[in-house]
Amino acid sequence: MKQEKNLQVSILSLLMGSDEEERLGEEEIIGEFKTFYFAGKETAANALSWVLLLLGLNPEWQDKAREEVICVLGSNKIPIAKNLKDLKIVNMIIDETLRLYPPIVMLMRKAYKDVELGNINIPAGTELYLALAAVHHDTHIWGNDAHKFSPYRFKESRKHLASFILYGLGPRFCVGQTLATVEMKTILAMIIRQYSLAVSPTYVHAPKLFISLEPQYRVQL
Repeated sequence: MKQEKNLQVSILSLLMGSDEEERLGEEEIIGEFKTFYFAGKETAANALSWVLLLLGLNPEWQDKAREEVICVLGSNKIPIAKNLKDLKIVNMIIDETLRLYPPIVMLMRKAYKDVELGNINIPAGTELYLALAAVHHDTHIWGNDAHKFSPYRFKESRKHLASFILYGLGPRFCVGQTLATVEMKTILAMIIRQYSLAVSPTYVHAPKLFISLEPQYRVQL
């Protein structure tokens, strides 16, 4: 808690700045902190909800993940950065979950000048909506089983870089990708090592887009 508070103070100091011309106003600073909270906490939390649900529905993958975690971390060791890279199966499970249930289902970009994209002319001011969920479920890209949970599809490198664009591409690539991945792998490793998961018969599957994609009636495990 103390470290998190110190981080918030550091970020606040940076946003306030020392240069009068670059200093943000109060409302702008509040907006930036809302973005930090949303991008850094809500998306990862909702993504983990979907991960736990899918592991509850696919016990064979739950067993594979648990075996890997115990092999890499032992029965009680706290995950650290140098160990997380060895959690290959855990990483595949997280990526496959993010493919099926991306926290952000759409990216928006605006052309500030006339651009030519392939053989398409895009006038300045045009807003482009990129439907991540549609790309991530495209059977031409992922095969006829695109709607099924199959983490092994992430065992090999993807043929097309833009087939999995959860964190965006190019200069607007999400700077929080590494932090989110570390958070999710750490939390999942600690949960899966201690608990066996099963989905409650009362669970109703109803993905809902609020700010990020979340289970409308929560996940009962």
